[in-house]
Formats: sequence, structure tokens, C-alpha cells
Amino acid sequence: MTSTRLRGRVLLARIGVVALMLLRLTAIAARARVARRADYPDVVAGALVDGIERLGGAYIKFGQLLATRPDIVGMRLSDQLARLQDSVAPMPVEEALAVLDQAPAQLPAEARAAVEAGPVASGSIACVYRCQPAGEAAIALKIRRPSAVRTVLADTAIMRRSARGLSWLPPFWSSPIVTIVDQLSTAIEAQLDLSQERVMLHMLAGALTDEPDIIVPRPIDRFCGDDLLAMNFLEDLDRDGFAQAAPRQRQHGITTLVRGLYRLIFEHGFIHVDLHQGNAYLLSSGKVALLDVGFAHLLSEFARDRFTQFFGGMVNGHGHSCADIVLSTTSSTGRGRNPDRFRREVVELVEESAEQDVAHFSVPKFAVQLFRIQQRNGYYADPEMTFPLLCLIALEGTVNKFAPEMDFQIEAAPYIMANLL
Repeated sequence: MTSTRLRGRVLLARIGVVALMLLRLTAIAARARVARRADYPDVVAGALVDGIERLGGAYIKFGQLLATRPDIVGMRLSDQLARLQDSVAPMPVEEALAVLDQAPAQLPAEARAAVEAGPVASGSIACVYRCQPAGEAAIALKIRRPSAVRTVLADTAIMRRSARGLSWLPPFWSSPIVTIVDQLSTAIEAQLDLSQERVMLHMLAGALTDEPDIIVPRPIDRFCGDDLLAMNFLEDLDRDGFAQAAPRQRQHGITTLVRGLYRLIFEHGFIHVDLHQGNAYLLSSGKVALLDVGFAHLLSEFARDRFTQFFGGMVNGHGHSCADIVLSTTSSTGRGRNPDRFRREVVELVEESAEQDVAHFSVPKFAVQLFRIQQRNGYYADPEMTFPLLCLIALEGTVNKFAPEMDFQIEAAPYIMANLL
């Protein structure tokens, strides 16, 4: 049997699993509605999250992102989705032990006991175990799920094929949906390579060297491989750290997180796409721990420069300069191109957004409006801009939840100006 036929069977099987899960969710929702259960919303939300967890792969990744935006999905669903961030059902012990047996270097003797004790965190791609070698600092062992490769690659293949199909429909003629989905799929697939995450973790730590209040775990290179990432273990990680902190400490922690991420974006073009509450922690010391850069992206110099200029113009309400920048990053679809209307609508959107207060501005809403302007005027922007937007969507959700009075756009101003100068 050829590899192509094998891949085809895997894709068909995956599509079947997804279809059956959708039918199951529909049936659960219908039964709860017919029974007029008072807890109908909770039943549906719980069934949806259970379904996402069972599907695994890329579906969990999207669930994690949605959990950061209770303003979009509602607090009830957001709370349920949050467990997908670091509390997914762990892989069988024997599978994790098999990965240890293939480690590139001799691991501490305590590694097997750590795996047998169970993970301290469990995500869609890997589980993390706390290993305590005798007389040494604790080590975090991040072990990739053996099933993740097959599942994620099937999901991204389905995503790519779906995008190609949608691109033939009129609503998507003026959008780079194929390129956007391809870039996102490539970034999702990169999470499968823990040796690549080790490289990105070194880059993240280097970029934040001058941020003393942000802690990044350091890889222990000799133990690392394609399916195993060893790091120094960070103690005191509590996902309720931001929620339970005193107001002043919480404000300082959010400010530290926001400024650190802006430095990454505008100075280094480093985009931490996976910015949910399971990857950003407020420690009791007041410092912020930033973890897991498997789902990350490095902007090209052109994209970083244009995004910096556009964000600066947006913060200051300079609609005309924003329109010029957007045009410099766009390509024409050749259908219904209208540059004058495009420029006018971008100017109106930026100027209206600049007048909105913190409570009413929304990155997702702004992004959707900008996309629609491009679509109806025959242009589309550089697909690479999707990555910083995803990062800011998650960041804005965190800010809205824990520091709603913060104008997180204004916080970007010093980093934007430093790079523009």
C-alpha cells in the first residue's frame, strides 16, 4: 500500500471522527433542549469541550485561543475551554516511558519515576513531568504524545484542502485564505518538533534578557530531542496567580506581560501565538513566567516594519498613514479593485477606532472590519499579519479580564517609537 493511500485513509478516518463528534454534540444539545433542562447552556458547553478534547490535535489549539476571549464566546464556555490549556487527559504512562527510552542522552534516574507519578501539565501536543534529581534542581520533561503527529498532520491536511475549496467561492475570492491557512498549518505542525521549540525557547530567553521581571525556562540541551524537551522546572506556577493576586501586584504583572510581548513583537518580530493562561503565569514574587513557544512565528523584517508602522498609526489615529501602510502590504486580486474607496474606508476605521475608549475597542472586531474592507475593494494584506493579530487577540483577552482599565494600545507606544526612530 502506498504512502499516499495511507494518508488518504488517515484523512478519511479523521473526517469520519469529526463528523461523528458533530452528530453526537447535536444529539446532546437536542436532548437537553427537549427536556428543557435549566442547565442547558452548561450541558452544551461541557459537551462541546469534551468533544474538542476527544478530537485532540489542532482542535484543542483553537479551543485554547477561544478560552482567552470570554467577551466573544461567553464566560460559561470560556471557563470550560480553559481546562484545554493544561489539563487535557494525559497520554498513557507506557507511551511516555517509550519516549524516555529513546532519549538522546542518559536522563537522570528519577525520570521514570516522574513519568509514572503523572504529569503536572497536559496539553494537546505534549505532557510535562516534574523530575527531581537527587541533590539537583528540578527538571521539566516535556514529552510529545506519539499520537499527536498523526492527528495534527491529518487536521492540517484537512484545513489546507478546505481552504483550497473555499477559495473558489465568491466570498473568498478577495482573500488569501489558502496562504493564511497554509502558514497557520505550518506553525501548528512546528509544535510537533520539540527540537525546534528548544531553539525558539533560547531565542525567547535571549530577546527578554533585559526584562528582569519575566522568567523563561532554559532548555537543558543535552537531554533534548525531537520528541523530548528538557528545561529547568519553574516552581510556583499557579494558573490562578493573576486572579488571586492583590490589585497592585496584578496590575504590575499584566503591565510586565504586555510590555514584554510588545518588545518581542516590535523589536524582534517574535510572535508568541499560544498566549493563553496556561502559558503565562504571575508568580508570588510578582514576576511573570512565560512558557511554551512551540506555537510561535518569526516575522520577516518587512512584515515587522509594516506592522510596527501600522500599529503606531492606529494608536495615534493617523488614518491616512495607516491606509498607505496597508496598501504597501496588500496585493490586488484583480476583481473589483477600488483604491480610492479602500483608502477612505481604512481612514474611517482607524479614526473611529482611535476615538473609542478602552472598554469599547476590540482587536477581533477591528481585524474583521479591516478584512471586510480589503475584501470588498479587491485587495488582501500580507497573510503574515495574521500571526501578530492572533497574539494581540489573546493578549487583549487577558488584559480585559485582569486589568480592564489598561489601554494596552498606549502601552505599545514606547516600543513602536523606539523602532521607528
